[in-house]
Amino acid sequence: MGPLVSLLALLAAICLAPTAVPAAFRLVVRGLEARRERRWARTPKVAPVGELMDGLRRLSRELATLPAGTPWARQQGTQMAYDNLLVRLCAALEIDAHLATAPIGWARDLERLRLEEAVHACGLRIHPVGS
Repeated sequence: MGPLVSLLALLAAICLAPTAVPAAFRLVVRGLEARRERRWARTPKVAPVGELMDGLRRLSRELATLPAGTPWARQQGTQMAYDNLLVRLCAALEIDAHLATAPIGWARDLERLRLEEAVHACGLRIHPVGS
């Protein structure tokens, strides 16, 4: 009786393996996808306002204290990083911002000032008092 049971078990495994293995694989993949979706659902889409404000204040201080003779690329890079954070902060505060599309020059400077004033109107201070 023992060899017959072993033979039937082996035959069942051979017959069921082509359908059972892909089904098990699909279940594992679905489980991993569901886990990934739950993880993505928990992550905030917008950075916290406090982190954005800290970055803006740091970059504002850096822009104000750039020494004379600083390379143009560093000045522009710092200004672009500041503008990027300002746009992200405005998105978090639901302020309409056109800074990213404004041409470099007076139009961009005026838009930056408008956004800084709108952020200040929300009760947030970017620049330290007296500057």
